[in-house]
Amino acid sequence: MTLTALLPTLRASIPAPFDAAAWPAGSAPTLDDVTVRAVSVGRYADLCGTPCVCTGPAVIPASGGMASATLSTTVVIATVTEATPDTLRLDACVAGLEAVWREARLIGRVSHAYDEPFDVVDAHGEESCATVVLPGDVHAGDRIAFPCPGCHTVGEVR
Repeated sequence: MTLTALLPTLRASIPAPFDAAAWPAGSAPTLDDVTVRAVSVGRYADLCGTPCVCTGPAVIPASGGMASATLSTTVVIATVTEATPDTLRLDACVAGLEAVWREARLIGRVSHAYDEPFDVVDAHGEESCATVVLPGDVHAGDRIAFPCPGCHTVGEVR
């Protein structure tokens, strides 16, 4: 249990906890976004539309954040197209990805709602392909960013 999970109003002043080893090297959280090598993934999604991907070098395990010369990590940015109290449908095809759902983040706005689990249904699926914990007030139109190990193309998520 983290401080921002216990007191969601703190999200307006400190970013939610962030496992830098799961994201591309040089990634950092902000209050309502994630930057990868100083590039905002929220702004990137504004320019490219969703779903979109941002790939960078993976972090070498136990290296303190050193970038790998051979491995990659991809950040997928998807829009919530439908939200119910327990299910989210995304505009991305995520069933085949090894997404790190524990690191999924709401981007574009700060939420003061308590975290709740949601089943994730991808763009072409009818069944849940994962479970993610996000603020309980997620609604259609919100953007979600999450890391996936490996190098993935936008064609894989559309």
